[in-house]
Amino acid sequence: MEWSFIVAAVRRRIRFVVLCAILGAVPGLLSIANSVSSYEAVATIGIATPTSGAGAAVAASQPDRYITSQLSVVTSTDTLDKAAKKLGGGVTAKQIAEQLTVEQEPSADIITVKATASRPKAAAAIANAIADVYITEAASREAAARAPRIQTLQDKLDAITTQLTTPDTGIYAQITAAMKDLIAKANEAGSTGYVPSESLVVPGLVQQRDALNAEYNRVLQAKNELELSVDDQSVSSLIERATAPSSPTQTKGKIILAGGTVLGGLIGVAVALVLAQLSSKVLDEVSVAQMLGTTVVGAFPRNRALLDNPLAALKTTPADARETMERLSVRAEAMADPEIDHALTIAVVGTQPAAGTTTLTLALARRLSRSGYSVVIVDGDLRTQTVSEIFDTDPSTGISAVLAAEVKKPTKPVNYFTDTDLPRVEVLGVGKIERREALRRDAIGPILEVARERGQIVLYDGGSLMGSALTLFASKAADVIVLAVPLLEQDQEMLSEVADNLPTERSRVLAVTTAPVRRRHRRPDTAEAEPKD
Repeated sequence: MEWSFIVAAVRRRIRFVVLCAILGAVPGLLSIANSVSSYEAVATIGIATPTSGAGAAVAASQPDRYITSQLSVVTSTDTLDKAAKKLGGGVTAKQIAEQLTVEQEPSADIITVKATASRPKAAAAIANAIADVYITEAASREAAARAPRIQTLQDKLDAITTQLTTPDTGIYAQITAAMKDLIAKANEAGSTGYVPSESLVVPGLVQQRDALNAEYNRVLQAKNELELSVDDQSVSSLIERATAPSSPTQTKGKIILAGGTVLGGLIGVAVALVLAQLSSKVLDEVSVAQMLGTTVVGAFPRNRALLDNPLAALKTTPADARETMERLSVRAEAMADPEIDHALTIAVVGTQPAAGTTTLTLALARRLSRSGYSVVIVDGDLRTQTVSEIFDTDPSTGISAVLAAEVKKPTKPVNYFTDTDLPRVEVLGVGKIERREALRRDAIGPILEVARERGQIVLYDGGSLMGSALTLFASKAADVIVLAVPLLEQDQEMLSEVADNLPTERSRVLAVTTAPVRRRHRRPDTAEAEPKD
């Protein structure tokens, strides 16, 4: 699917795409309207993974798994209940859970505790309460986990102390008893005073005492290290306390608004593309140019003033159509054949009824007359006779009078034309011809002959090219064909039929896209006539 096709399809149904985007934005707008300002405070906790013990292996091989388990601890019911009690003021664990978001920072042993509340200080208080409770409880759990080992070590210390210090039966008591008599003899009169060492007297008891003292010191050291967390995991810490935020956070309503608008717009674009592929209408100027085999000169948009009063095109050209009219008139003038001694004939026809040929004819007449040409406008659209109607031409003049003169051959000059408010512009109306009355194709000769004798440029407003044989033959007799294509309503099949009936020399065809229009007012006797402008 080409980008130009997408752009054209969206442009064709831009209102629908915008409507889808607006509908997509509605949920976000409702969310914003019903939301209240909220503030978010963040506390940061550093998680200390175990370095020994039962959890050390898991923490070493799968650190994220251990941190994930701590997320569950932070958001546990027990933590929330204790945080609610810490905060007081009637705050419940359920309320905290609804205002709390706990996340792990990517590739880090850090947990962020985010609290949202309608007041900045309340948000900070909730985040800090959760962090404080977690750290306190983590330390308590760690102490509780160490308690059995500490108690075991203490029991060993008590047993060693009993072995050493029990009266009468303890090691110290036995060594003292063994040395008592030797010390007494050494203190007697006439004694040498020599007292043998304990290791010579009771070597077994001394060895046992020294071994027990060494064991006591080892156990005591292990107990002290465990109590100081040297032999086990360190304690998690609060890296940064939450502070009261100064401004509210972006609400979800804004995110929903942006996402909904984009999604709605995308849905609108998708529908526009599907409709463009299924539609029988031409899509854009590129498609028109390809089917007609000629380039599109430009666009002639018509405003409401021209729709209500086509005659206004003879007095002023809309600003957005001036460039197109300039290119159109220049290219039409350039096609005049200097070797042919008759007025330049331009057939202004449409690819289908209501293509806007009358408005385009009048605007072109204005542009050419301002260049100094005398212009004759021929009302060749017998179906609607719009030109004759808006200029209120005399029924005794016009095409019917021209055809009557061909039969009667009047000897006196006959005036077939009606003047307009614009100098050098006259109109050849239909005269007494009834609407939808068919004329023979050979009638085009006298009509164009009279018009060419009167003006330097003849503008033949033929209505729909395929609307009558007269218009079809007029286009073949014309020097230039200005083809009005109502872009938004142009049927592909009808455009293809028009292309088959255009001259082989496509340079004679100047295509102009117009806005389709339906006349809102008709005279009673034109109820069956197809709309013109």
